[in-house]
Amino acid sequence: MAETTAPTLSGLSVPQQQGRLVSLDVFRGITIAGMILVNNPGSGSHVYAPLRHADWNGWTPTDLVFPFFVFIVGVAMTFSFDRRIAQGAGRPALFGQVVRRTIILFVLGLILNGYLTCFPAWDALAKPSGWKIMGPFVAVIVGLALMFADRGPFCWPRGTWPQMRMVAGWLLTIGAIATFATCFDAFKESRIRVPGVLQRIALCYFFSSIIVMYSGVRGRAIWTAVLVVGYWALLRYALPPGDFRAELLPPDRPEGLLHEWVDLRMFRLGNHLYGERPDPEGVLSTIPAIATCLLGVLAGNWLHSSRDKRDTAAGLFLAASAAIAVGYFMNYSVPINKKIWTSSYVLFTGGLALQSLAVSFWLVDVKRYRRWAWPFLVFGTNAIAVYFVSGIFGRLMMTYKWHLADGSEISLRTWLYQTIFASWAGPFNASLLWAITYVLLWLLLTAPLYRRRIFIKV
Repeated sequence: MAETTAPTLSGLSVPQQQGRLVSLDVFRGITIAGMILVNNPGSGSHVYAPLRHADWNGWTPTDLVFPFFVFIVGVAMTFSFDRRIAQGAGRPALFGQVVRRTIILFVLGLILNGYLTCFPAWDALAKPSGWKIMGPFVAVIVGLALMFADRGPFCWPRGTWPQMRMVAGWLLTIGAIATFATCFDAFKESRIRVPGVLQRIALCYFFSSIIVMYSGVRGRAIWTAVLVVGYWALLRYALPPGDFRAELLPPDRPEGLLHEWVDLRMFRLGNHLYGERPDPEGVLSTIPAIATCLLGVLAGNWLHSSRDKRDTAAGLFLAASAAIAVGYFMNYSVPINKKIWTSSYVLFTGGLALQSLAVSFWLVDVKRYRRWAWPFLVFGTNAIAVYFVSGIFGRLMMTYKWHLADGSEISLRTWLYQTIFASWAGPFNASLLWAITYVLLWLLLTAPLYRRRIFIKV
């Protein structure tokens, strides 16, 4: 594989490989497959323990999926930024793309969270009330895509079609913002959850991007340490005001009280939080999630260096072992906890992510064993697209309902699950088989995109 020397945001010149880092796509694909699997059980009350989140402290394999993806965002960021810098993009152009991607990811998360709220039944899809909220969300995504289709929103392009795209993008975006402002009361009453998985990814991407653009490797390491240690101190020593009602949370979750207090004040315009408290993607726990993303950035810096691939893999294994050990021993001070993303959770899951990436890198890029990885390459090269569309499709199956002879309602999803799986398999096995089948369905639907080298980027 050919190599060229390119400047990077850290001010260094390093050999840059042409093409994608295949092992990263494989790791991303495994993670996305895991996200779809754990998010789509046949029955929420019949799930094997490894496919459930820990109730509070501790962890299960399911608790690794989200931090792994946030970590991968950081790894990919270093390759993406350095590639754009090599193509002549400056920091203003990079920042514009960062803002565009952040907004689109955040709005996609709102659409996922709001779909069932705005369209609780199949016939509601044609009613205007839900589209008062969802319409502006869709319009702003299309508008931003058109604005950045050519040279960026503040550069007047040459040619009739690029100019028309630019004008249409601005009109759509401004119109979407104006429409959302006039329908804001409908949004407040909608009870759409504002935090979410894609929203957290968007925020981690945004703040990590700023750090990457304006600091070198040492600065990124310092920022990571500050976030991890600072959040550890916050959990150890900071408390909400004394008049805050502790009974808002179950008595076995006192560490989450500060998070609940912050979230309730941030989203006081309406009930826009998760039913389970504290919100697992709330404001305060997003701070350490940024550190998880920065750990991925540091791993990407290591992968992007000119050292031998075997030395690179060995370095990843060594760093992974250190992070796992520190996170494990920090657990005695602040327990490993996914719900509030504790500092021990950052280091422990970051170490496991490093270890998994190292295994993928060794197998795929060093030893070049790739046949086994094809399904994960399919998912990994269109990760956000398949996550979003599979989530919408799952919600769509729940909105389409019809009446049975006894007068009760049944959704398409429930009917399929009961007819195909629950009718012959035990409850736990049926639930697992549904989830596996759903993953395989999206593998089948996404494979043509991979074969045609169609990669949908946000």
